[in-house]
Amino acid sequence: MITSILKMSCFLLIFAVSAFAQQGPCDIFNRVVVTGASVTAGYGITTPPVKGDLGAYQVNMKHIMEGMITSKHEDVIYFGDLYFFKNSKENAKVFIEKIKECQPTLVVGIDFLFWFGHGTPPNDVDVQAYRMEKLQFALESLEQLSVPVIIGNLPDVSGAVGKMLSANQVPTKETLQKLNERIHHWGNSHENVTVIDAYSLWSKAIRGEEIVLFDFTWPEGSQATLLQKDMLHTKLEGTVAASLLVAKATKTDCMETDPKVIMKKAEAAARADARSTK
Repeated sequence: MITSILKMSCFLLIFAVSAFAQQGPCDIFNRVVVTGASVTAGYGITTPPVKGDLGAYQVNMKHIMEGMITSKHEDVIYFGDLYFFKNSKENAKVFIEKIKECQPTLVVGIDFLFWFGHGTPPNDVDVQAYRMEKLQFALESLEQLSVPVIIGNLPDVSGAVGKMLSANQVPTKETLQKLNERIHHWGNSHENVTVIDAYSLWSKAIRGEEIVLFDFTWPEGSQATLLQKDMLHTKLEGTVAASLLVAKATKTDCMETDPKVIMKKAEAAARADARSTK
């Protein structure tokens, strides 16, 4: 009897140790989904010409994540839309359903919430209440995901007014603060959610302040390196900078953190993606 109990105890111990060993820190990257609007979709970002391939292929967050993940993983899955703003609620519904079907191990949406705080409000409404209601819809949509979710807060893109956006598409500073407070409160109340501070990163980029992420430093005056002229969209290096916030949020050593290496890998992934669809 004692022998049987000892054998069973040893079996359970071995099983427990084996199960624990299978749950490594890199497992979060086994099946990654990226989702969001125009920054996720790679607006204005294309591959430079290289020997034997002059094509300018769009580089999106899927390619950047492929360039960052260093552990064994399935192909990164992409649900992004350059025109997310045209029907943000419907797009969110569709994307969330598709994401659930994929059963991902991680969902990354650095600009998924953008058009739930921005956009043209209807006439004769309380604009702040309207924006808060839209944001609440997006947050409740994300609550359907029980896996780790890394989401960005809202940047101050008032510098894009008169270039790419009209004034009524951008929340006031007071409303933006309330929206971001709501995002962080929501994130803190959900164990599977991490909110990355896109607001602070964007503010530093706009002002041309020094940005330090991991072992890399963008010196003062790097605005033109990180942002497109419309002051709304990031260049590839700017999106990579935002992606390094994702890497920090995972608290693993399973991601490349050198921006130059990531950009080269992302461009190679975009070329390979384009060739595979020809």
